[in-house]
Amino acid sequence: AMGYRLVIWPVSSLRVANKAQEMLYATLARDGSTQAMVGEMQTRAELYDLIGLKTFEALDASIVATVVPTLAAE
Repeated sequence: AMGYRLVIWPVSSLRVANKAQEMLYATLARDGSTQAMVGEMQTRAELYDLIGLKTFEALDASIVATVVPTLAAE
């Protein structure tokens, strides 16, 4: 009705992430580990899938191969 087709909440996701970090660090301080929060965490597989890690690995491999320097013989 006002002529807008998009509404954003630019800080909402940051505030959700901050609350999760607050809970994580409180758990770490209380328990000495993050074990109690594992069920709340994104798995590495979920993260890698979300960011498309395999695509970046393939791109890296197509650009340059890793070269490990060696000491020159004297």
